[in-house]
Amino acid sequence: MINLDMCYSKEVQATTGTTIISFSILYYIFYSLKYHATQKKWLSPFLKYITVTFLCIGGHQIFEFLALLTNNQIIYKVGLVVSISSMYFALRSLEILLNRNLRSKVSLFVIGLVALYIFTINMSFEPYSFYLRHNSGFIWASAWMLLFIYFHICALKGYKLLKNENAKKTIIAYLLATFDISFILSAIYVLWGYSQFSVNVCTDSPSIWCTFYVVQVFALPIFLSSIPRILDRPENKTTQTLKQTILYITISIVILGVLISTLPFFKCLSLKFVFP
Repeated sequence: MINLDMCYSKEVQATTGTTIISFSILYYIFYSLKYHATQKKWLSPFLKYITVTFLCIGGHQIFEFLALLTNNQIIYKVGLVVSISSMYFALRSLEILLNRNLRSKVSLFVIGLVALYIFTINMSFEPYSFYLRHNSGFIWASAWMLLFIYFHICALKGYKLLKNENAKKTIIAYLLATFDISFILSAIYVLWGYSQFSVNVCTDSPSIWCTFYVVQVFALPIFLSSIPRILDRPENKTTQTLKQTILYITISIVILGVLISTLPFFKCLSLKFVFP
């Protein structure tokens, strides 16, 4: 069992949030100058959206720190909205990378519904170990995961559309550099923690993932340095059809439903948890 007397989540959230924000700003300044000298004009807006994606995650960590410090629900809820907003900016960066309209504004609709929901209910949270427990965050976390799955489906579809092998490898590197390294590490930790000291997947995994996200700031510059050399994005802009968008969203919902209903550690799910 974790000794709550040894809880240091406030310090961890402040440290990880500050690290993510600081490195993101430094990368933006450095690579803005570097990309300005290239002929690939799309690199600058791509960098902007990638940077904002990281700032949203880092900002969420800072809001978690402030929420724990003040026990203020408004601060906590703003942090949740800031966090899920990262998926819109991630989708925008992917659109630029693929030169393809992925109908990223669909994510704004989801984010808006989540914001409306969380600001109309009471939500509880608490410090635990090195992270924050989201005791009332199931809807928010599910919407976050829905957009995360949709983002990956769009990226993998883009991978199939690319003809050049180096360009295809760029998409895999992009996924690893932006989200997937921290996601894999946090999933391993959660599974191990569930079996060893009863980590609660529903309440604990979102904050654990966000905390582990700090590792992405060390992977990102490798990707940003290599992308001008290895990727020639498609010259002609394409558009994901409405039919494809509906299909990908439907697939995302099905995958999310399967995860929630079949994974044994989601037994923590209950109506009380969904509707506090």
